[in-house]
Formats: sequence, structure tokens, C-alpha cells
Amino acid sequence: MQDFVVIGGGPAGSYCASKLSHKGYRTIQLEEHGTIGKPVECTGLVSKRVEKMVKTASIINRVHGANIYFPGGSHISIGKEEETIVLERDRFDQDVSALSVSSGTDLKLNARVINIEKEPDAMKITFRENGNIREIRCQGVIGADGANSITRKILFPGQRFRRIVSAYQIEGLKRLEDQDRVNVYLGSEFSTGYFAWNTPAGNFSRLGTAGFGLSRQKFMSLYRKFMNPDKVTITGGPIPISHLRKPYDERVLLIGDAAGIVKPLSGGGIYTGMVSGERAAEAMNIAYENEDFSERSLARYNRLWKETLGKELTRDYYIQKLYARMTDSAFDKIGEALSSPKMNELISRIGDIDYPSRVVLALMLRKPSILKNILFPGTQTHE
Repeated sequence: MQDFVVIGGGPAGSYCASKLSHKGYRTIQLEEHGTIGKPVECTGLVSKRVEKMVKTASIINRVHGANIYFPGGSHISIGKEEETIVLERDRFDQDVSALSVSSGTDLKLNARVINIEKEPDAMKITFRENGNIREIRCQGVIGADGANSITRKILFPGQRFRRIVSAYQIEGLKRLEDQDRVNVYLGSEFSTGYFAWNTPAGNFSRLGTAGFGLSRQKFMSLYRKFMNPDKVTITGGPIPISHLRKPYDERVLLIGDAAGIVKPLSGGGIYTGMVSGERAAEAMNIAYENEDFSERSLARYNRLWKETLGKELTRDYYIQKLYARMTDSAFDKIGEALSSPKMNELISRIGDIDYPSRVVLALMLRKPSILKNILFPGTQTHE
């Protein structure tokens, strides 16, 4: 019998598996696709915290701010001393996977989970590997299999995400003139309750949008306005922006997108997924040492990941709910409020893509009109 099985080959799952294997546990990782990192469904923007967690050769650009475009036609440019890293996402996933395998993880590709069952003293996973049905028994399971997690559907049937956005993205053969700033587009033309983006990635750019009940028409409107037709890949899917209240049970934990441990204001999940993966490994390690894989024992996991991310994700969740109600005119008024050099300096100084609520709250305190436009934007709502 194995010690642990990690389901999913993304950064969250690979980082978790690397931590478990490094401690000497017999760990198997199951990835349903034949190649790690495919399909790519991410803008690939991360902070330097991620670079410190994993040594990677996947960095293709480093940006130092953003151009923010408002519905009425105005825009502001914000610079930052601390860089944001643009990753070649599939290569990054492969680097995290290599870290896991080098630690001793047994990685199985083309391994699609069919069923997971609880037995008296173990978990039994049935999966199809290269067309053959196989079974594994283990002490504990970590579900790192994304927003459509089969682990969650089988073992947590009563839990649902409170908020989900849909996203589309194209990686296209177009080099953006400004390689030092990400472009962000606000307003109803391109998004419903969220935002659109265009990220410089060397000779490529990543153009996308996310929103509630997002239609493909909004995405194509964005594409026609800002892109040439030489698209390379187009991807899309759901992004949970609210975490599950109880991503743990007897012998099983959910991490990353599978648990909704994602940044609500941006939809980013690499950093949060890897942090939750590391905390899951800690919780499973303690459970193994205590010979106690009960639900009560694994509740420790919730406390561990929330020590680093809990307050931030909760604040972001409520800020995003207010943001989603904003009208185009409210966005324009906020754009006016943020256009002063003092506001720009404040954003530049304390802005943090992993902990964005810090700058949002600081701006609200410094400029109460921003709070007014968020709280009283009109009647437009997206719940």
C-alpha cells in the first residue's frame, strides 16, 4: 500500500507531492493528460514569492506595473519597483513536476481517476492508465485536480463554490509595444463583473477576459479590437473565486483550485495553490506520525493554510462582491480619483498581486470617494 496519492499534475499537486516525497513517503501522482502543463489555462503572472519556491527556467518576461483602461476612454499607468514575473506556464508546470519526481514521486501520466472509495483503513483509487484499469490503496489522498475536480465531486458531493467566473484566453503571435506593463480593461464592454487583460510575453501576448455568465461574444469583441487573427491557442474554463468551507475529510484533502483556494480579485491560483499544497503535506505528515487520519485530525489543514492566506482571501472575496456591482460610470469616477500622483505613488508602493486587499483598503481610506462609488454604484448587480 502506498502512503499518499496526489490527484492532479499542476503546480499545487506537484509541489505537495514534492514535499511528501522529500519526507520519505511513498507518493504517487496521477495526471490525466499525457503531458504536464497542457492545456495552458493561465496568464502566467506571479510574484517573486513563487520564484523563491521553485527554481525555474520558464520566465519569459518581467513587468513593473499596469496600464488600466476605463470604460469612458481614460487610462492610468502605474509603475512598481518590485517586478511581476510572466511565466511560460507549461514549462513552469514541468519544472515543478521535475522537482516532485526528483524528490521520489512516482508520476503516472494518462492516468484518469474513475472512482475513489473509503475503506476501513485506507483509500482505494481506481483509475484508467493508458487504457488499462488499475487500483491503488493508500493512507491519504490529496485532490489537486482543478476547478472540475473529480476528487471533490466523489468525496465532497454536498459542497459547492459560492462564486465562479468563466474565463477565455488566447495566446497570440503579437508582440506588444509596452513589454513592461500588463494591460487591464474595466467595464461592461469586455467583462461582466470582472475584467479583461492583455499580458506582454515577449513575441507573444495573452489576451483574455473573465466574468459572471461570460459570453463568448464579449471575448470575441475584445479579440477583434486588440488582436490580429494569428492566434496560437485558445482556452477557457471556470475559475472558483470562493474557497470551500471544509476542504478536508477523513483521509482526504483538497488543495488549489479544487478547494477554491484562489485569489478572488484576480483569479490567480499558482501561489495560493502551492501554499495550500505545502500546508496539505504538513497536515498529512502530522496525521501519519500520529496514526490518525480522521476528519478531526485533518481539520488542522484548514488552520494551516488560513494562517498564510485566510484573511486575505476573505477580504478579497467581499471586495470582489462589491466590485462586481459597479457600473461603467462608477469605474470612470474611480479612474479620476486614482489619476493623481499621490494615488499612483501609493499603489506603486504597497501594491502586491498576492495580497491586493492591502492597497484597496489603503486607497479607500485615503480617498473616501472610491468607497462611495463601490458601495453605491447604481443598480447593476452580478450575483
